[in-house]
Amino acid sequence: MKDKFENLKDNFINASNQNNRSTVELCITELSSGNFPKAIDLSEELIKKDINDSVGWATKALSQAHLFDYNNNLFFLKSSHTSLEEFRAKTSLSSKEIMTVESIFITTVLDRTIDLVTERVKEVIELRRKAMAEKAKASAAAIGAAMSAYAGSQSKSDVGKILGYGGAIAGTAASTHFNSNAELLNNASKGVFGVAVANISMTVGSAMTLKRNLNDLDFALREEATMVLKNWVNTLAFLYQQVIENLLVYAEELKKQNPFTKAYRKASINLVNAPEATQFVYLSKILGIENSIPQFKELEANMLKLKKIDENEIKSAVNKMHFIALSIIALMFILMVIGIEAGAIFLFPIGLFTYSLFIFKPLGKAGELKQSVKEFVDRMKNFKVSSDKIIVENMIPQDKSLD
Repeated sequence: MKDKFENLKDNFINASNQNNRSTVELCITELSSGNFPKAIDLSEELIKKDINDSVGWATKALSQAHLFDYNNNLFFLKSSHTSLEEFRAKTSLSSKEIMTVESIFITTVLDRTIDLVTERVKEVIELRRKAMAEKAKASAAAIGAAMSAYAGSQSKSDVGKILGYGGAIAGTAASTHFNSNAELLNNASKGVFGVAVANISMTVGSAMTLKRNLNDLDFALREEATMVLKNWVNTLAFLYQQVIENLLVYAEELKKQNPFTKAYRKASINLVNAPEATQFVYLSKILGIENSIPQFKELEANMLKLKKIDENEIKSAVNKMHFIALSIIALMFILMVIGIEAGAIFLFPIGLFTYSLFIFKPLGKAGELKQSVKEFVDRMKNFKVSSDKIIVENMIPQDKSLD
């Protein structure tokens, strides 16, 4: 860390007002020692003296990039980007020197993101483990909410906390220039991995810029940036696999549901809009995953196929199955009334068997819906990702359209 910031000292001192040079030197010292709050104070002192002092904006951006988190310090993330923009607009440094500052900033943000995303994913994995244990005790599963696959009262407060973080990150994205896919990002931020998906997607454009500039960086900075990029890709692969597993658990729960119910019909048809699916689709598109894992397009087509199924046709098929099974049971009662009890006793298990059969093998459009859900689950089981499939050059930065 020390060499990285010390290498900026001479350029920053020369670019700053002569009266501010001692403050710049002290600010670099605080950055090098890891005293980022003090470095922010000194940066703001420089800016207060001269709002056009680009060095103050640069050191403020670099300091804040070390301090953002998903709790009370999320504002540092937005503020650091704003400070960097001010630096770019006001600096008289050469393009090479500007690239060095930007690369240090990006490396810092990516490194911080790696730690925070990994921490959040592990928290959700533990939350999922606890919630699944609660679900096993209660034998319950809800469909349609962000944690629908993980019913369990003990996890509710944690879920609320995580969703709150996701919404805050999405708000930060929407308030910056990352607004091209604001609606999709907002939906993706609602699920249990929302905070991780939303945050790491905001770093894609920066990571692409850093990789493009690697060969133009000084050796030490290039080595550090290369290592951080590698770790960032590994973190993305880890997160993406968890998002895949999250969607698979949701779909598996959906697959088990009774096709006679309205909840099943609505959840199946709208699978693509569930937070679990939205996160998967959004992250897949941001990563340009269809270029390295072509099976993604099949999964997306499968979800869109479900969405095109007419719910009224499913209701008609369900009513038909009800009619068949109830007719058998009604005939049983008629036989009992007219005194043919042997026939009635024979029809009773047939009626129950018919209902059970329809639950597993429904007729018509209801059967098509259940089969489509099954096909989706089967495809998801075979959909795996590894870090070698996460290719930076294939990615789509957040300010570009995903359509």
